[in-house]
Amino acid sequence: ARPIARPLCELSGALDGVARGDLSVRVIPRGARELRALGQAFNAMTARLEDARSAMAEAEREAAWRQAARKLAHEFKNILTPLQLSLQMLEGAVEETPEARRERARENLTAALAEVDQLARLADQFSQYARLPEPHLERLDFAAVARSAAARPMCEGVDVTCEAAAALPVLGDAVLLARAAHNLVLNACEASPAGGIVEVTARREEGRALLEVFDRGGGVPAAVAGRVFEPYVSTKRRGSGLGLSLVRDIARQHGGSVTLEDRPGGGACARLALPLAPEGGSAR
Repeated sequence: ARPIARPLCELSGALDGVARGDLSVRVIPRGARELRALGQAFNAMTARLEDARSAMAEAEREAAWRQAARKLAHEFKNILTPLQLSLQMLEGAVEETPEARRERARENLTAALAEVDQLARLADQFSQYARLPEPHLERLDFAAVARSAAARPMCEGVDVTCEAAAALPVLGDAVLLARAAHNLVLNACEASPAGGIVEVTARREEGRALLEVFDRGGGVPAAVAGRVFEPYVSTKRRGSGLGLSLVRDIARQHGGSVTLEDRPGGGACARLALPLAPEGGSAR
């Protein structure tokens, strides 16, 4: 009776653990074939329940983050609208300022306008994260997306090079993928020292289109390693902490993935991988 009783007692204890909310509990399948099958089925069930609970918790966190982003975007815009109007009025009045103070007034106004532009960009990022649209999938060339992102000016004093394959056909949303590529290149540029070079490559790898962005900055800080794609996680003095979160969400929408890790010799490497489109048709 002992070979029958022991597996059943272990299973009973594991069920009590599940009843208390511990979904990490597992049993060692043992005993007769039917008892081993029962133990295996129990382990599979608790694993599925644990995965489902983790997914639900993540979905709840994401919903809370998006709600916070929506509120922040709304408050930013409420502040920015009258502020922009006031600065525009001041801009028109600069020429009426006494000449001795005119240049100083222009400098102050330019600085204020730059800060307002920065706040407007933050508000835009919050809005994008709160209302990420469903992708409109079409056949396009991911290599062209990489070249376009590398060609846009990002940070003064940092050069961006690009080496892209002839064609990398994917099924994707042109606007969303352009935004994701731009965010990765911008993140690398902002992490780079003055005079640094950011390298962008686009190539095929094992049935995927792979966009890689290399920099020689400080690498991935240990304090946020493993959390760099969470919303509002950032080591920058300025910024929303949403750029990499947007990239992660866009990658998921396209059935792909994104990683950020330290680069040998210093710096970091970001990789955005998407499945290649089936053969046939043409990529635009």
